[in-house]
Amino acid sequence: MITWKSFLPVVLLLAAVNAYLFFQTHQLQASFESQQPPGESDIIALIDERITVLEKRKAKQVLAQLVDRYQLAAEEIPDGHLLYGDPTARIILQEYADIECPYCRRMHSGLKQVVDHSQGVIAWEFKHFPLSNHNPAAAIEAQAIECIRETYGNRIAWVAIEKLMAETKGNGKGLESIPTLAQSFSLNGSLINTCLASDSHKDAINRDYSEGRNAGISATPALNIIDKQTGRHYLVKGYKTPEQLLQVIQNILTQ
Repeated sequence: MITWKSFLPVVLLLAAVNAYLFFQTHQLQASFESQQPPGESDIIALIDERITVLEKRKAKQVLAQLVDRYQLAAEEIPDGHLLYGDPTARIILQEYADIECPYCRRMHSGLKQVVDHSQGVIAWEFKHFPLSNHNPAAAIEAQAIECIRETYGNRIAWVAIEKLMAETKGNGKGLESIPTLAQSFSLNGSLINTCLASDSHKDAINRDYSEGRNAGISATPALNIIDKQTGRHYLVKGYKTPEQLLQVIQNILTQ
């Protein structure tokens, strides 16, 4: 026979559950009532934070893609040289260039192509030769490259050379902000800005420029081609296509 006593445990359990649910609901309601709804400034801050996260993620992706393109550049090179390719290569293409120079920018990808397909026979050294009619932009960009080399190494400096050449307005018009450009591919813009303000690499840039002048260079682009096997130097002035460069190098190798 079923009596009310047999239902007592169930009744007590249901009462306890209801009491718990009531308490939780009351607490949640009180919590919501005590909080102020987010204001416009809070919403803007949250959006800005999210945008910053996305921008940093994109910048890292850009850097990774560019670094992959410059795998032939060692991360570090002794004596602060900017070298792309095998340091033991027989032929060294010393390019005297100005980031603002249109023909330097045009020849950049061709030089890379020549080295990429040389199977270690040819390496490429970048030398600063900022032209007076392109200053101060060209000199500032040269210093930015050296700041990046000092902080991030040789390979990232080559990435920076490509980015600066791609983004500058050219012919002395320069860039709106080098630190901002650096941040776009995941570098520390503030650090680079501090380095730029210090003029710490001015002597190295002037040394490159003086070497170029002593070699007979007065305009860009210009190449001092060195055959390490014979010790001979060959000066090639002006823009050259990859095919023209390969012909010059072929003539050197067969002498």
